[in-house]
Amino acid sequence: MVLLSMKRRPILFLCGLLVVAAVFAAGWFTRGLAGPRVYVGSGYVGDAVATLFVGEDAYGFRSSVNWTDSRGSFHDGGWPDCLPHLQNVSGIRFAGETQWIGGIGTDEVVWVDCSTP
Repeated sequence: MVLLSMKRRPILFLCGLLVVAAVFAAGWFTRGLAGPRVYVGSGYVGDAVATLFVGEDAYGFRSSVNWTDSRGSFHDGGWPDCLPHLQNVSGIRFAGETQWIGGIGTDEVVWVDCSTP
């Protein structure tokens, strides 16, 4: 009886490892499907560039970005009304993601929400 349970331990251990690995892989995979994260940040808007900070991470865009106006209408590009040129801004809700080119990642704004005051 003792010998039988000693033989099952490695199998149970391996099964446990496989379950943990499968759960980890599923979480990693679904995280990528969830899309960009939504943040609230502050920053500076230049003439054609905006930079928004979340902690020490800087997210930016140049010239055009998807955005939602104060009435809730979606715009597929253009300049958001809530980001006046050449001013500091705060409390801006936006979606950001890291774009990878080779081994270098840049944090980019992919959507700005001007519907919230």
